[in-house]
Amino acid sequence: MQGVCRRWPLVFAGLLVLLAGCATPSGVAPPAAAQAATQPAARQYALVNGRWFNGTGFEPATWYSVAGRLTRNPPQGRLEVIDLSRLFIVPPFGEAHNHNIEGSWNLAPVADRYLHDGVFYVKIPNNVREYALVSREVLKGMASPDVVFAHAGLTGRGGHPILLYEDVLRTSRYEPAVGPLPRGWFENRAYVVIESEHDVEEKWASVTSGRPDFLKVYLVHSDGEAHARTPGTGRTGLDPRLIPAIVAKAHAMGLQVTAHVETAADFRHAIRAGVDEVAHVPGWLVEQAADVDRVRLTEADARAAAERKVRVVTTTVAGRAMPGAAAHHAYGHQAAQGGHGRPVLEELVTQVLKDNLRLLHQAGVSLAIGSDHADTPLAEALHLHSLDLFDNLTLVKLWCEATPAAIFPGRAIGRFEEGYEASFLGLGGDPVEDFSQVQNIRIRFKQGVVVDGHRAQ
Repeated sequence: MQGVCRRWPLVFAGLLVLLAGCATPSGVAPPAAAQAATQPAARQYALVNGRWFNGTGFEPATWYSVAGRLTRNPPQGRLEVIDLSRLFIVPPFGEAHNHNIEGSWNLAPVADRYLHDGVFYVKIPNNVREYALVSREVLKGMASPDVVFAHAGLTGRGGHPILLYEDVLRTSRYEPAVGPLPRGWFENRAYVVIESEHDVEEKWASVTSGRPDFLKVYLVHSDGEAHARTPGTGRTGLDPRLIPAIVAKAHAMGLQVTAHVETAADFRHAIRAGVDEVAHVPGWLVEQAADVDRVRLTEADARAAAERKVRVVTTTVAGRAMPGAAAHHAYGHQAAQGGHGRPVLEELVTQVLKDNLRLLHQAGVSLAIGSDHADTPLAEALHLHSLDLFDNLTLVKLWCEATPAAIFPGRAIGRFEEGYEASFLGLGGDPVEDFSQVQNIRIRFKQGVVVDGHRAQ
């Protein structure tokens, strides 16, 4: 692994030459995510003796995989049979918020973990643009989840995630892989500073360089006069008055916008600005008991999000110390040093998260499952189950239907219908009866290819 890391700068430089045509800001070329990332197999399969999820339960059915698509009609030509042995067949899972697919130095083990947990679709809302461009190409040649990237997030001067990249990740994540990087190297690569409407216009080419699949904006403590920020604190973001113009320009290019939020005020600004997705449920990050009321949503907030069809990503584990999790939120976060701290605060945080999720769900807000920093969203799905907010059927549908559709809205995934992608997981038990069966994966099938052993077969 050390040798691979040392060769990385040379590989990176060579691939950047090949990718130069992709790094255009014009928006003429469609986002990379518009196409399925895996070339479907030429083999044709009869998929027999499975019990297939139909949205409410499981029913016996025979499907055929032809050119990576599902059909009920037997095809002509050579046909191989896969006996599913009465397994419970569900669409593959999605991860709607993470940052762990980025550089070629870790792609193989990270991809392997995702496939192991049945996660075929991943959304990366902030990354280093150059590294992601290379990773897009590398991922095409390996069994891996399909990934969308936002590239550089938009924030204010001194705002999150500037200190995270420059003071924490630079030395803990990137330099061990690629060698020394000067402080400030990440500006216009992992974040773009926007302080005025002039900046929106002037820096738009940088924002859209590398064909991002969507954009990420940061709203942090934007209640009242708090957005008159103190540079250098790391817990600030964009002036909320700039978000509508950013959203309008993104939508004109066919790009959705995801908003990082921390407080209820951040959430309200994001909804009013017309974003497509909120990357967190407020309450995911609370550092002291006095802040609990600032993250509490109201019924009006939930109704507004539902009326404007804004999707919300759960991330209930994002502020907690998770085994194996990258320290993505290490700077200024008590969570990175062992959770929310005192048991009383932990209890308050859990309750406000549950209250906010309940309000959003009851209002009909679309939810997607995302962890932010766990190895895979399995940690988030199991934590949601432990909160006892959703029945098992709702959780299954959130993870295998709503989340994949949120990540790749233009693809025929997340259901078993004629012409949909031939991708599925075979579970040893019924997850509607026993949610823990989501971990009991016996077969993985991706766009007409068996990927058990996490290598295409």
